Amino acid sequence: MRTTPWPARIDSKEHRYNLPFTRGNQSYTVNHVRGFLRFSLTILLLLGADFIGIAPRSTAALQAPANAPQTAAPQPSATQPNPAAAIPTDPRALYEALNNLRPDGARVYAVKDLTLRRDVVSFTFTQGKLAFLEPLGGRITGAVFSGRGQVIATPHERGERRSLAQFIGVPILDQPFSDAYVRFSDDTAAELQRQLAQDGVEPVSDPDFTTHWDPLAAGLAPTHSLRTMEDWLAAEPIPYFYVLLQTATAGPVEVSVDFRRDEQVTIGQPRFTDGARTYDMWASFRAENSPAEKTEPFLPLDYRVDSTIAEDLSLQGKTTLHLRAGRTGERIVSLELSRHLTVDEIQGEDGQPLPYFQNDELSRRDAARRGNDFILAVLPAGKPAGADFHLQISYHGAVIADAGNGAYFVGERGAWFAHIGGEHFTPFDLTFHWPKRLTLVATGTESEAREDAETRSGRWQSQTPFPTSGFNLSQYQMASTASQPRIQVYANKELEQAIMARLQTGAPNAVPPPSMLDHYKDTDRLSGPADQLPAPSPTSALKQLGASVQDSIRFFENVNGAFPFDHLDVAQIPGSFGQGWPGLVYLSTLAFLPPETQERAGLNEWAQSQARDLMPFHEVAHQWWGNLTGAASYRDVWIQEAMANYLALWYADSKKPGQHRLTGWLEHYREELTAKAPGTDHLIEDAGPLVLGPRLGSLKVPDAYSTLIYGKGTWVMHMLREMLRDRGAPSGKDPDARFRELLRAVLAEHRFRPLSTAEFQHAVEQHMSPAMDLEGTRRMDWFFDQWVRGTDLPRYTVKFEVKPRGDAFLVTGRLEQLGTEDAFTAPVPLYAVRMAGKPERLGVVVTTGPETRFQFESRTRPTRIVIDPNLTLLWNKG
Repeated sequence: MRTTPWPARIDSKEHRYNLPFTRGNQSYTVNHVRGFLRFSLTILLLLGADFIGIAPRSTAALQAPANAPQTAAPQPSATQPNPAAAIPTDPRALYEALNNLRPDGARVYAVKDLTLRRDVVSFTFTQGKLAFLEPLGGRITGAVFSGRGQVIATPHERGERRSLAQFIGVPILDQPFSDAYVRFSDDTAAELQRQLAQDGVEPVSDPDFTTHWDPLAAGLAPTHSLRTMEDWLAAEPIPYFYVLLQTATAGPVEVSVDFRRDEQVTIGQPRFTDGARTYDMWASFRAENSPAEKTEPFLPLDYRVDSTIAEDLSLQGKTTLHLRAGRTGERIVSLELSRHLTVDEIQGEDGQPLPYFQNDELSRRDAARRGNDFILAVLPAGKPAGADFHLQISYHGAVIADAGNGAYFVGERGAWFAHIGGEHFTPFDLTFHWPKRLTLVATGTESEAREDAETRSGRWQSQTPFPTSGFNLSQYQMASTASQPRIQVYANKELEQAIMARLQTGAPNAVPPPSMLDHYKDTDRLSGPADQLPAPSPTSALKQLGASVQDSIRFFENVNGAFPFDHLDVAQIPGSFGQGWPGLVYLSTLAFLPPETQERAGLNEWAQSQARDLMPFHEVAHQWWGNLTGAASYRDVWIQEAMANYLALWYADSKKPGQHRLTGWLEHYREELTAKAPGTDHLIEDAGPLVLGPRLGSLKVPDAYSTLIYGKGTWVMHMLREMLRDRGAPSGKDPDARFRELLRAVLAEHRFRPLSTAEFQHAVEQHMSPAMDLEGTRRMDWFFDQWVRGTDLPRYTVKFEVKPRGDAFLVTGRLEQLGTEDAFTAPVPLYAVRMAGKPERLGVVVTTGPETRFQFESRTRPTRIVIDPNLTLLWNKG
């Protein structure tokens, strides 16, 4: 599903199209909002765990009094057999035993200059005290340290160094720390013990030291107990290493190296914001020795979901998952389900109940506050790779919100059915039972329908693999189109209470000041003066909206190829965002309202244009870009969002060419990208590259995600189209043929498959023109490194002189490029302008550094030279 709110940060699964249309507005592929947050079981659980800030300890507290008794303790080994602490075989008992591990106060080490290195991160425990956690079954799984230490991390990727700098001011993590909580399932204990033995350090009893750590270890343990269990119960463990540091200037800092993740190395910071737990990801990247390909432990083959919705809108559900083991010997199946749903039971293949963990380490308050989270189901034995099996999960709870006046919504946060996380295209078989007074719409083709005195029932099946599945229900009225594909539009008779309240309390009704949007206001939809407002009923727009959606599909088919589904349902939902599911689009109530009512509700002109020109068609474009092909990872979300946004604008521009809607939005995005981030001297563009995806939204620059993914992403697609365009195409020939061929080739190659940025670049290279080969390599590294993986935004000035040459004029000069690295290269079109006349294209200057000289011949004497008047290149005009 592709959602269209526009999040401000990683704190939860938020999206775009908030009512003021000023922040938090995006159209998301919802799988990848969740997918990004799925960076690590450890990190995800820490977001909700009762994180306890580690207070720095004074040097005096680390020194025992001179006359204090020092009791020697026997030197432990990395694995210490202890019959009294044998490893429990029951998963719940194992979890509790791991939770109960505390620092071993009988064996505390006075350490000096111990070192650990994990990938590009090095830790030095300069001086202080260290204790291992008590062993369980002879295995040591953690340690604690207080004293003086130093952590240094130097990511290789330029984008990750820039990301670090956004949070701590410098591109390298180099921080002293006073306390460290260390957990691991690798050989860290043995490595530290070897150094201690080489230094001749003997442990002593120091219960005061561990008294400080006991409550902290108890609060932090559950997260790591579950992660440790994944390895201990697996036939082939995949170890991890984790440190939570209390630093002197940056506060708590987390470093993790976990080879169960796609990006094994992460550096970040858990935070509290407005009473909610959030997480800032400072850096995330693949380890130097990471495997070329990651094998998922379990893959979904199909889902069967049976859901009963009661009169009070509560949901009782059952998901049957048909799974395949990807790795041999894995016993823990990690699933996602909304926190608002409580698991009743999980049954295995034989119908026997399985042990499971659902947010065990979180408080009820946190569970209600967050969206999706993990369920961990424990199999009785590991499956061989390739083995198919089934799980059946029963659950209940409330995921349907009542917005008032008969408007309901299945929350955009979380998942209403249990599923394997990640981007998977999977067949779905959905059955629903719901109150007869309501109408239900769902993804798939309805194959069965029946009703009795109180309830209705229906079955929807996917005819093709879907990346996800969804439904909504409300007191809908419906209108349909006769053409193919069949379009059915559903709307409520009344507005939800939030919008009604804005209308009734006299939301701003003054005419906004003139703006650059004046020249493309859609006056055709104005039904009369402001004092003769139409009744604000969403149903009045059913047929018109259906016709517009149908028309946009015809346009998109000409670009992308055939519509991927046999029908499209368009359903109104409360709020200010949109979502694009396979064959189902949710549109905000705002899209169903005429401009006058939108204005009364407080929407300015840009917001009205978004609701009218962007939101509906952005979500329709997601039927191809998001539901026919998806993002391979959070780093690739920009492709679907940017392409859907650009195609929506292209369509809107084609309907009213004289209003120049595409040009207006490109200039609007340029202004946003070149604006200063709040409280800084840096452009919002500097927040990070497109491949950071949802990581762009943070406390530092809350609006960066929406500004970059939708603004810069749209510009990237526009620049590709302009470079592929055949400006010399004869009349009757499509100048955008090469761009259309590119899009169709990508969709055909990745039909019902994820698409990565590298694969998208490769496809562009297959269709590039000779003029695009700026480096002479038949590759587009220069473009993707600068515009997708980079953050430079050039500024240009031109200086020139003109001399007669026969019947023409010789124009020579230099193009100065500022605000970029010296190696930045771009094709910059220059045009000659006379006092009275249209600009004449001189040619293109390919920049090769801060200054590039040029020489052109012009038929007329130019009085000035303008840079890129036709908007083919994103650059800073400020």
